[in-house]
Amino acid sequence: MATYHVTQKMLSLGPTYYVTAVGSEEALFTVKGKLLSATPKLTMVQGTDGAEVATLTGNFTRTQFTVTVGGAEQATLRFPLISWKKGFGLAAGGREYSADGGVLALGFSILGADGKPALAITKMPKLRDQFEVEFSAELERDTALLAAVAVDQKYFQEDTL
Repeated sequence: MATYHVTQKMLSLGPTYYVTAVGSEEALFTVKGKLLSATPKLTMVQGTDGAEVATLTGNFTRTQFTVTVGGAEQATLRFPLISWKKGFGLAAGGREYSADGGVLALGFSILGADGKPALAITKMPKLRDQFEVEFSAELERDTALLAAVAVDQKYFQEDTL
């Protein structure tokens, strides 16, 4: 399983996240969003200002996010509008997955076709929002990394429903 950290930048104009390898400070990817937007649209680029890799687009209520790579839809994440327990559904690669994050949403896990973990998103105890993202070859890298951003957008941003 590949492991990355997705960390929200503090004091930025619009949501910004850095994706790093575990044990490294160098940004492999940067996910940038607009400051004031009714619907979230975030773009993942190589490094800090490189070529566009993927986009994450959400609806107004942040209950659905779409991952797009090269103009083609790669995955869809669906969150409940109102729920006691946090969770989401993921449609990717012709399969449907379900993740349960419990009441606090501190960790999400998706099992793959073989019954082994295909994706694990764990919120780390840091001052700023930081997630450890582990995923198997069953899921695309861009889907796994942007799923962590979608979890943060839905459950950990103060202006969300």
